[in-house]
This record gives sequence, structure tokens and C-alpha cells, in this order.
Amino acid sequence: MCFRALVLLAAAGAGLAHGQKFLPDDPVARDPDDRNIPPPRRYKLSDYYDFIQNTFGDPGDRKPRTAINISTLGEVPDSSWYQNRHARRRMTIEELVRGPDRGTGPAPGTWKVLRGKNEGITPGFSLIVDERGGRYAIKFDPRGNLEMATSADVIGTKFFYAMGYHVPENYIVSFRADQLELGDDAIITDTLGRQRKMDRRDIQELLNRVARAPDGSYRAVASKILDGQDIGPFRYYGTRPDDPNDVFPHEHRRELRGLWVMCGWLNHDDSRSINSLDMLVNESGRQFVRHHLIDFGSILGSGSVGEQKPRAGNEYLWEPGIAFTRMATLGLYDRHWIRIRYPAYQSLGRIEADYFRPERWKPEYPNPAFVNGLPEDAYWAAKIVMSFTDEEIRRIVATGQLSDKRAEEYLVQCIIKRRDKVGRYWLNQLNAADHFRVEGEQLHFEDVAVKHAVAQAPAAYAAEWYRYDNIRDRKTPMRVKQEVKGSPLAIPAEVFTARPGEYFTAQIRRKVDGSDKIAKAVHVYLRRETGGVTLAGIEREE
Repeated sequence: MCFRALVLLAAAGAGLAHGQKFLPDDPVARDPDDRNIPPPRRYKLSDYYDFIQNTFGDPGDRKPRTAINISTLGEVPDSSWYQNRHARRRMTIEELVRGPDRGTGPAPGTWKVLRGKNEGITPGFSLIVDERGGRYAIKFDPRGNLEMATSADVIGTKFFYAMGYHVPENYIVSFRADQLELGDDAIITDTLGRQRKMDRRDIQELLNRVARAPDGSYRAVASKILDGQDIGPFRYYGTRPDDPNDVFPHEHRRELRGLWVMCGWLNHDDSRSINSLDMLVNESGRQFVRHHLIDFGSILGSGSVGEQKPRAGNEYLWEPGIAFTRMATLGLYDRHWIRIRYPAYQSLGRIEADYFRPERWKPEYPNPAFVNGLPEDAYWAAKIVMSFTDEEIRRIVATGQLSDKRAEEYLVQCIIKRRDKVGRYWLNQLNAADHFRVEGEQLHFEDVAVKHAVAQAPAAYAAEWYRYDNIRDRKTPMRVKQEVKGSPLAIPAEVFTARPGEYFTAQIRRKVDGSDKIAKAVHVYLRRETGGVTLAGIEREE
């Protein structure tokens, strides 16, 4: 269901429209959530408040329900939140390596520092301007872990861009202290959030707290300042009340629910509201809000200011049951992940694939969208994760510019192994028959679990056909049953002699080899058109 469908359903509640399941233009590929709006106010979020609210509260609508922003195919339409990329249209290696980058990063030469920051977990320069007028934020590696946070940030950016999210342009840069010039009216924010005028000593104090290369230079990530007006982060529940385009509660958006699976794959445990950013942009004479994911320095094995904690991905920061059990047993009870051993690659931090269980993965603290995720949301995300080949993963990891090639190869193998675990678990929770299309008089499909070698091919696919009443939501058996070893299915002749506007559905099940047991079904809906037959929608049994 998209924005257009939501409006029509609201009209139906007022008696202005029928409650049909499918509309004539279903399935839609884009949500029109870029309508011109008045400027929303800037929103600030305390990360401490966000932690307390989500850890000890229960924000958002927690009633189990299907994601409400999806198309009738169960896919996420393009929008100000999400753009279908690699899994929908195969990106070339060059496109994957480039990611969101449209330039080459800051120009060589002098960089003027306008803002510095000591607050937050990582020191850096929140605004520098290069000789071309380019505006960037500069983030560093922690001392003792040269290349770790910077490589993680860039690699994570490339993956999340290819998976469909709006992200900044991030570049790995190398510079020397004498390239930094203090700008007029430069300011710095201290650890208490207070601002004051910045001086040259502040620059040196910031540089003293970060990693330095053996040749005396500094390696950093230059994150290009996003286009538009910064209006603060988004929450993972509710809507932004002053944005008329924001109509779907965030905890019920599939791209935010499914983000849990993608974050688990890459161990992005810092996936919280504070690491998102809404920008009011102006395009084609319209101003609207575009929603971004930012800051990937705490991903893979990096914890931004140090190596990732062993807890990351395995346990929330606060889990009372575990805490009280340890107290009651005087510390004798402990978690298995405490005993995991990691290879000593300082440029990677802590990342592994053997203990990883995608269905158990957790961020730092509960996320309302992640908590609301259903198997179908995870299935959608797993298809995207599995769309990356071994070679594509290898080439994206290479953009992190790790100097230790053994560490780089270890990271590649970890990501591949974690990918396969994601697919093996989530693609087998539902009927994985997918990618349906009508060609001539046949319904073609692909079993994505079999395609990605995370499941064996079933003994057969059993299909039953029905006429479908789109107004009354009723099925009438056609007494057409088929059993095939694989794609395609023959579409019954009755479908092609029907009147335009009539609907039909095929109920397709995977028959388990060596058993009479029949697995969950996928329901495929077809619509008779004047020029032929089209795919109207898909539903999966959970």
C-alpha cells in the first residue's frame, strides 16, 4: 500500500470509494511523498533520552501488523526514504565502488576549519571548507586503531547506498596539520555541549586525541555536508507532525523494519535515531524532506572510539533478566559470546561470523521499527543482502583502503559468511518463490532460496487457480490444479478470455521432497487487461 492507496482508503471510510483490494494502477513503483511543503522546524534529539525512552518505555504502535507502505508486490516503492537500487537493478562494479560519491572529496591544499567538536564519542571537525568551497565534516580513527573507523565508515556507506538508503558522500583523505587554517568566527562545542570561539590550540588538542600515520599525516573520513537544510534526525516510530508528506508511522515502514536484518549483517549496532538526519531539500521548485542514514563509524568491527565491544550485536546495553541472573549467581553465569576469540587486526576491531545468528542480532537498545519487524519484512531485506556477490563484496571492502591485506581478506570472508547466514535463515521462513512475471501464456518465477544456494530445490511446486472478486475479496475455485518441477506455470485459458478488469489468483506451494507435507503458500494475483494479463500483487503466508 502506498501514499495514494492510503488516501483512497481514507476516502473509502467516508463512503467516497469502494474498498477494493487492488487499484487499476497497482502495483505502484513510487510514493509521491515529495510534494511541496512549508518548512518544518528543526528537531533536536538527546541520545540519552532516546536510550531511556526505548529501553524503559514502549514507544510507537506495537500491535503486530503488515508494513503499510509497501506495494501490492510486497516491495518498498521509491520515496524520500528509500530508492530501489542493487537488488532491483543490478549495479555495475564501478557503481557499487562509487556509491553515493559524485566527486573526489576535498580539494588538496588548505582547509579552513569553521567548527570543531569535543562532544559526542568522537572528536573531529564538524565543518571545514576546502579551496573550492566544498563543505565537509572530518572524522578520525581512534588512537591505536589506525584505519578502523574510517574504513568501516566508507565501506558501510557503500553497502547501505547500494541497499537503497539515502547516505552522505564519504571520502577517505590524508592530510597534515599545517593544511588546517582557522577560519574567522570558528567555534567549538565542548563535552557539555557549550559553544565558544575556537583557537589554534583547540585544533592541536583534537589532533592529539586521534590516530596518526607513521609518516606524521592524519587519515580521516571527509563526509560531504548534505544538500538542503538540516532539520534534525527522524525517530523510528510515529511521524513528523509538521511534515504533511510523512503519513506512515515509521515503525510500520518496511525499509525501517527490514533495516534490522541489514544492520545485523554488517553489525551496525549503532543504528539509532541519533545516526539519522532529515534534510529539507529543494528540487524542481518543490521543497520536501529527504531522510538519511549517517555515521557508519560504529559498524563491522569498529566501535568508533575503539574496537567494537564483544556485546555488540549480541545483547542490549541493558537487559534486566541477564543482569539479575548474574547477580543471583554471583557472576558465575555468563554469556557464550564473552568467550569469542577475535583475530588481532587493529584495523578491523572485533567482527566475526561463526557465532553470528541473524535472528538473534540486537542493536545497542530496542528500536521500535526493528521490534515490529515480521518474517516478511526480514524476507524482503534478506533478498537485498543476498543480491551482493562475493566479488562485489570484495570490491566494496577494498574501498576501505586497508593496508593489511590479510585483514581485508578476513573482513571479506566474514561479510560473505554472515550474508549466507542471513539468507539461509530468513529466505527459508517463507515460500521463496519470487520474481514473478507474465510472459505470453506462462507465469514465470524464481525460487530465491534455491538461487542463492541456501535451500534445496523442492520436489515440486503445486498450484491451484481461483477467480478473484476484487471488490468482495472472495475466491472461487477454477478446478485447475498444476504440479511442476519448476518455473514456469501455464496460465489457464480462462484468464485470457475474461473481461478486462477481472482478477485471478494462483496459490503456489513448495512440496517438500520425500514427504506429503505441503509448505506455506504464496498467492499471486493477475489482472486481465485489454492488451493481455499483468501481475497485480503477491501475498505470502507467514
